[in-house]
Amino acid sequence: MGKASTKPSEGQGELEEALEVLREALGEALTSWTPAGPRRAWADVALRAHVPAIKALLGVFPDLRLSAITGMDLGDQMALYYHLRLGDSILTLRMPLGEGVFTVESITGLIPGADLHEREVFDMLGVVFEGHPDLRRLLLPDDAPEGFHPLRKAVEARTLRAEKTKPILRPIITEEKGSVLTLIIGPQHPALHEPERFVFKVDGEVVVGVDIRIGYAHRGIEEATEHRTYIQDLYLCERVCGICNVAHSLCYCLTVEELMGLEVPPRAQFLRVIAAELNRLHSHMLLLGVAAEEMGFRTLFMYIWRDREIVMELMEMLTGNRVMSSFNRIGGVSRDVAPSLAEKMRSRLPELRERLEHYKEVFETDPTVLARTEKVGILTREEAIALCAAGPTLRGSGVDFDVRANDPYAAYGEISSFRTVARKECDNLARYLVRLEECLVSIDIIDEALSALPGGPTRVRAPRRVKPGEAVCTVEAPRGELLYYIRSDGTDKPARVKIRTPTFTNLAPLRRMLEGVYVADIPVTLASIDPCFSCTDRAVFVDVRTGETWSCYLDELLTGRGVRN
Repeated sequence: MGKASTKPSEGQGELEEALEVLREALGEALTSWTPAGPRRAWADVALRAHVPAIKALLGVFPDLRLSAITGMDLGDQMALYYHLRLGDSILTLRMPLGEGVFTVESITGLIPGADLHEREVFDMLGVVFEGHPDLRRLLLPDDAPEGFHPLRKAVEARTLRAEKTKPILRPIITEEKGSVLTLIIGPQHPALHEPERFVFKVDGEVVVGVDIRIGYAHRGIEEATEHRTYIQDLYLCERVCGICNVAHSLCYCLTVEELMGLEVPPRAQFLRVIAAELNRLHSHMLLLGVAAEEMGFRTLFMYIWRDREIVMELMEMLTGNRVMSSFNRIGGVSRDVAPSLAEKMRSRLPELRERLEHYKEVFETDPTVLARTEKVGILTREEAIALCAAGPTLRGSGVDFDVRANDPYAAYGEISSFRTVARKECDNLARYLVRLEECLVSIDIIDEALSALPGGPTRVRAPRRVKPGEAVCTVEAPRGELLYYIRSDGTDKPARVKIRTPTFTNLAPLRRMLEGVYVADIPVTLASIDPCFSCTDRAVFVDVRTGETWSCYLDELLTGRGVRN
């Protein structure tokens, strides 16, 4: 299939143990069990059996994390799919809600990180989660028409028109007393990719509470995929994130190839690895430069971005493009690499390695960097697991998990130079150092893959129509585990596409990291998860004692000039 690997799997043992746990806990409420390869299984459970199922699994798999919740309108009823990460495996609990049923029990009491996942399903499909601590709109405006949920089949996306909404997202003074201020950051900032809105409760200079609001750049891509062919959707999904475009196109192709039963040629698998690691280098170096600027270290920012040009030139050699690669195809890749080009690419790697080793030393020793990152933005190992962190955010808290190692895809199972990078400091510095060390690992992987490219074709022909079925695949994107779920109905268009990006699942851990940091450390802590959205260029402060408001820029926060006593 699309996930070629020679690494022995521990997934089968995990899934067999999970099956026994569910049989004992649910009895007849476990209606069916369907294996889907060495690291995938589907478990059908009766309505409201999801809570005892997850509770029983947590008793045996304490590091269990929720990867995503896929909500679906099947026409006659709703269904919820809980994609659970059990070590190397993904177990999906499929629960039909029944005709006319729109209410289920929340799992936030068991998995706190399910908070935003449930709010997304509520917003998009109207499923109400009883017991959720804060069930409200997440993507749509607060004043969206009651009962309007765009992923329901009754809503025709092509007939939707923009409506003027009421400005009800202004700062609201409620129960705050004493020295606590309400600090609004967002939703606009030109330095990052997408807008975001944060409401901070600040006691003096210290953050004591955080609320996050997303949806300002919501483009309806999941709905749009249902109206396009599988080939068209490849280019659409690639544009979910410009910086992580290789990860998105690769995960999409792997999922479709799983549905089609395609065997991708080994040479294409190695070329996919090379593109993915160049993409990782590009993303990490971009973020490290931005982080340096947020710390006020603009010289370091300029040097890192200067050396990032090497990566972009290598990407252009491989794919023909510097940013949007358009390299992955269903069944393989778009271009081959000649031996002379492979050697030319390898010749650029030693220079890049030398520069990255220097930047790692700077991050580890420079007083400016250490003052802004060391013991700042703490996220403990237990919190990272409970809040379902992903990628460097998870590994920076001491959790040794990387999809490339634990659930390998493409040719990662055949790459000997790969190693998982994890650190135990649990702070901003750990998350940045994880990325720097991963850059060095990526160089090793690229060098090995270029030197060991197998012969053969780079692509196989894929059918235009996909037989009915469903598949879920994950890849290790630069920001963390990226998940795609696709349901096919036998046509040339998917019936459902679910995309769970790493930033989305890292928002709940981010809220925890920000609690207790100084106002001036908000930008550096935000950057430590490498968010794929804008924060803001301006901040609005509200003094809850007097009602006075004022504005300042983030660089004024860094110097203290924007905060009033």
